[in-house]
Amino acid sequence: MLTGLVSAQCNELFISEYVEGSRNNKALEIYNPTDKPVDLSQYRVTRWQNGSAAWTAQMSDALSGTLQPKDVAVVVLDRRDTTKIGQDTPVVLSLRLKADLFLSKDYNTSFSMSFNGDDAMSLDKLNTTTSKYVPVDIFGKIGERPSPAWSDKAPYTGTGTWYSMDKTLIRKDSVMTGVAKNPLEFNPTKEWELNPRDQFDSLGYHKCLCEKTASTKVIQKHKVVLFPNPTQNANNGIVTAITDIVPVALICKNMQGADVALPYSINSSSMMVQTQIATAELAAGVYTLEFISASGERVSTRLIK
Repeated sequence: MLTGLVSAQCNELFISEYVEGSRNNKALEIYNPTDKPVDLSQYRVTRWQNGSAAWTAQMSDALSGTLQPKDVAVVVLDRRDTTKIGQDTPVVLSLRLKADLFLSKDYNTSFSMSFNGDDAMSLDKLNTTTSKYVPVDIFGKIGERPSPAWSDKAPYTGTGTWYSMDKTLIRKDSVMTGVAKNPLEFNPTKEWELNPRDQFDSLGYHKCLCEKTASTKVIQKHKVVLFPNPTQNANNGIVTAITDIVPVALICKNMQGADVALPYSINSSSMMVQTQIATAELAAGVYTLEFISASGERVSTRLIK
């Protein structure tokens, strides 16, 4: 029974991850559950701003490229210029490194990826017979504006825990098809798992019952050795991390998912890469450290102080 169900449902692209992070850290992950490559130029993403049900070109952007079977495309708001401020504040490096496509480069002409917690989003596909686009997946409810975000308690428009604002949402692995028809109500708990703001670790692969394992885009495992760990403030609070990648960024988060600034310096050789991390000003607790290379390779570990 499950085999027939899977083959019946796993036949169209859908949104597998939704990132509504701090400032301009916005992203969508699109998953191909089929067994064939898909031409992304037949698709677009649309933002339905502030409860609007009227499509406008400014709120929609076409995709491009080819998406392989059981793989994902990560679409990120195009704010790569690190000199910008205000509405053009750049997307953080750790999210930029995850991107396959950047959209909405010019804030004055394109708004599709500048979504907030009260904007519905849709993945639309071109009908080559009618030359019109139709939704194949809808996040939220088109024509409804929650205050300030869709939430986990009826009527799901702001009461309870907010889901669509300042959060990362991952589609449950039991979901095997998109929401092609605008729902009567949007209860995010049915299909989405709630994660903290600015969590980007799971972008780049998706687990789904359309397959037995994660997609082919799982990033290669790398190693890190951290010492002393646990650490104290002896030896000026310096902790050494040895990695098999050359990191260009280090992200530290506390157990609540908030970013914590950590000064560090890198000493690389042909045999190993050492990162010296200053932890003297770090409060006691447990932290997640993630090292990121220029090519997007990642390795993470936990630091205890």
